[in-house]
Amino acid sequence: MGALRFLLRRLAFSAVLILGVSFILFALINAIGNPIEIMLAETPGVSVEMIAALSKFYGLDGSFIDRYGAWLWAILHFDFGTSIIYNQPVADMLEVWGLETLKIQLPAIVLSTFIATAAGVVAAMKQHGWADFGIVSSAMLGHSLPGFLVGILLILIFSYWLGVLPSYGAYSTRNMFMDSVVLDGLWHMVLPVGMLTVFNTATLTLLIRSSLVDVLRQDYITAAWASGLPARRVVLHHALRNAFIPQLTYLGTLFGLMLGTAPVTETVFTWPGLGALYISAIQQLDYPVIMGETMVITVMLVAATLLTDIAYVVIDPRIRLA
Repeated sequence: MGALRFLLRRLAFSAVLILGVSFILFALINAIGNPIEIMLAETPGVSVEMIAALSKFYGLDGSFIDRYGAWLWAILHFDFGTSIIYNQPVADMLEVWGLETLKIQLPAIVLSTFIATAAGVVAAMKQHGWADFGIVSSAMLGHSLPGFLVGILLILIFSYWLGVLPSYGAYSTRNMFMDSVVLDGLWHMVLPVGMLTVFNTATLTLLIRSSLVDVLRQDYITAAWASGLPARRVVLHHALRNAFIPQLTYLGTLFGLMLGTAPVTETVFTWPGLGALYISAIQQLDYPVIMGETMVITVMLVAATLLTDIAYVVIDPRIRLA
């Protein structure tokens, strides 16, 4: 009963939060004025009637409250409107371009979680040793480097100097890798996934190492060592399980902000995902795309936060739902 009450309360809070974000987003976007008028201001031969017709087609006429209500009602029915620049349904664009973003974001998160967990365990077990020094130094270096710089270095090394990996795009326009669409897609994914993995692994390694060092000093871990349990069982079953709890917040943020962090990676590698679409929409004032993608990012982040809270209880039953 407590779990159900917690879930219902969190769902209600999430709904209010998303509603608030939607209102602020709509107000900020509309504060810039009518995008149709702005884009066609210097276009010769455009009549006032044509601007009015286009404004009506894109739902830009009427009062602020009426337009917000109509937009919110459409969003609830998964209708994000029509792109002003591409003249396509925004929902279809988010689906197609979103799959390309998930292709590089999800593998990077999974890889970084496994690599960071292994590195964090080794560093914590070899505290103050050479392995710990090397892992922490590498993680701090990776954490301090800007993401776009890591991407440029990867392109410079593996594309320009070695010539073994493509530097841009999701697929080859000619000379497909091994004459296979699947292998060609995987071939193009290596560098973008590598860039994201480096950045995520660096931060996650430092977090896991710090938490695990603290957990290994707890009394119940000392008792586990004294009882003669194997080192693997003490570290992986008892210590790591509790040390990993704080990292769930970071992983939840990564999942929630997959689309929000995409622009840097996709700009560096000219990847046709939602990040590139977002940048293009901002530059061309394509407000249906901007608002639609921002709302998707908001919902993903709120949902990831909720799932993270639930995961806390699953991993550590001592945490009570409140």
